[in-house]
Amino acid sequence: MSFFIKNLNYYGVTHKVASLELREHFALSEGQIIKAYELSKKFEIHEIFILSTCARTEFYAFCNKNELLTFIKFLYKTLEKKCNFNFLIYKNAEECIRQIMLVSSSIDSMLVGETQITNQIKKSFQLSKDKRACRSILSRMIQSSLEVGKSIRNKTKLSDGALSISYAAVQKIDNITDNLKHETVLVVGAGVTGKLVVQNFKKKGAKNILITNRDFDRGQKLASKVNGNFIPFEKFNKHIHKASIIITCTNASYNLITYKEILEISKIKEKLILMDLSVPRNIESSISNIDNCTLLSIDDIQDVINELIKKRYNELPKANEKIEEKILDFTSWFNQLKVTPTIANLKHHYESIQKKEINKISNKYEESTLDAIDIFSNSLLKKIMKDSIEFLKSDKTSDLSKEQLVDILREVHGFDK
Repeated sequence: MSFFIKNLNYYGVTHKVASLELREHFALSEGQIIKAYELSKKFEIHEIFILSTCARTEFYAFCNKNELLTFIKFLYKTLEKKCNFNFLIYKNAEECIRQIMLVSSSIDSMLVGETQITNQIKKSFQLSKDKRACRSILSRMIQSSLEVGKSIRNKTKLSDGALSISYAAVQKIDNITDNLKHETVLVVGAGVTGKLVVQNFKKKGAKNILITNRDFDRGQKLASKVNGNFIPFEKFNKHIHKASIIITCTNASYNLITYKEILEISKIKEKLILMDLSVPRNIESSISNIDNCTLLSIDDIQDVINELIKKRYNELPKANEKIEEKILDFTSWFNQLKVTPTIANLKHHYESIQKKEINKISNKYEESTLDAIDIFSNSLLKKIMKDSIEFLKSDKTSDLSKEQLVDILREVHGFDK
């Protein structure tokens, strides 16, 4: 493995290693990610890409491993967030590349094959480029991950069927209610997730849907689309008592629904189901202690997800094969980053020697003889350099890594002086 590629590092926390309670401490809003990119400029971090969703918060960077971890700890200290850094997973080099490709292809998602992650990565990628945090190396890596994700969706059946976290959430609620037609549903949030939740409730037969959202126009538009009722965001707490099912899916970083208000409402309700799809959570967790209230989180729908995606697991070998091919493509490109200029330097170095030596004898021979010497020396030069150049361009290995050989060549010839 080249020393150069070892500078690709990853730290992250995902649904596979940490509970929602732990993940929400690591979750970053868009504003906090922008702050992170600004802070990263104070560190020896050449490039960085941050992805934060309900299932993960991940840092991909081109820099020293220890520098990245120091930055992450400094970031959360600055944001006054208390995190257990023991849950951070570290990946290096090819494992770092593989991780973003597994995420982009949704193999690493809570719901394998879901497509929402693509837009989340694209949005995060654009933000990182806007803030000049992602440059040539990480840009190429993320673009490669999006390409392989698209290829997997188009050429395998991994994403067959209209499944999503939103679909699984509504299915979970449908499983524990008698008839959605008789329930009043309140959906807090009309973003991508909220919209899908509303649409899935409608398909399941829910007739009385209340929608609230900070953006008045977006919320009202969604409500009219499903014949629902829109409630202005600043007034929605006054309407909670009307609902028997409440789902939150917003980017708010605090509790929108509290224990105190639900305790009062529970006194006039036979039962109440609340589901929090937000990370950080928007519903106060102590509500689960109220007898006639069922509080569910995004982690509580895993049983439904497992049932929905059984058929998709058969497609994993094909998908993983495509990922491995893409990793090889990327690492091949990556390894050429320092090799290509070194080859150019070698050619220039030996051509300069050749010209200098021919100039020394230019007054001693006729032009025709000099031309013959020039042709001969050119041919000899190409043969001398041929093996070195072919080795540098190939994927052959030796006791020394490709990067170490490049560094030795550059030092011997003084290319970096």
